[in-house]
Amino acid sequence: MRPDKTAEPRFDIDATYGGQGELLLADYLTWLAEGNGRIEVKRKRYCDLRFYVETHCDKGRRGEYQPSGISVTTASAWAFVIADTGISIIVPTDELRAMITDSSTKDVAEADGTCPTRGKLINLTVLLGRRAGPKR
Repeated sequence: MRPDKTAEPRFDIDATYGGQGELLLADYLTWLAEGNGRIEVKRKRYCDLRFYVETHCDKGRRGEYQPSGISVTTASAWAFVIADTGISIIVPTDELRAMITDSSTKDVAEADGTCPTRGKLINLTVLLGRRAGPKR
């Protein structure tokens, strides 16, 4: 995102804008605390710039991939917890779905374990480069 050319360092304007950010974060944290499924949390093991978003899985390794993850979620937002850094990124689900169609994303597969998956790798710059906000 580019800096807002209309930004003005005045308390009354900045306080209103900051307050809107606080309300947005409060919504996300409330959803998480309530455990109502409105936020799906994924934790990255590695501290890198790529975020894996699952789209399909093959339960039981039968060679039959079915929609899963972002393709079927009913959550309003996804949170990515980045390794052990204490940093998290929260993205509205509809925005994340739009991002996986971005030409900069990469098709990938995870074949480890009993449930191989297919999905997309999204770079942090794509996550940050979109304007987003939750649907209230």
